[in-house]
Amino acid sequence: MTSLPMNIIQNTSCRKTTKNIPNLKPYISSLSNYSSQFNFYIQIYIYGENFLPNGLTRVYFGNIQNIDVKYINSNTIYFELHNFIFPGVYNIVVKNTLHLNAKNVTANSFNGITLESNSVQYTVTHH
Repeated sequence: MTSLPMNIIQNTSCRKTTKNIPNLKPYISSLSNYSSQFNFYIQIYIYGENFLPNGLTRVYFGNIQNIDVKYINSNTIYFELHNFIFPGVYNIVVKNTLHLNAKNVTANSFNGITLESNSVQYTVTHH
């Protein structure tokens, strides 16, 4: 019979897995913008965390809701607005809508959950 060296500890316990849902709440860390050549539209870039592809992430810009975003990666998205927006300060919020399929969970209990980011102010000025 061979014995294990003293510095090796034998683990006989079972592995446990936790079933935690990852943090999918979006977070805005900063903004930048780009104006088209003749100021027909502006692109507002949002940098942060937990942005989702395929229409699951939307932007709220002041009273304008559910703006489609262009997904670059989970840390960068942008959206476009025609330059008819009145000058002023607008709040930008990112929202992720989740549709999770989980085993052993009542049907529709995770359907359509919306997670909302922090609010960041954006100032529109026209020249």
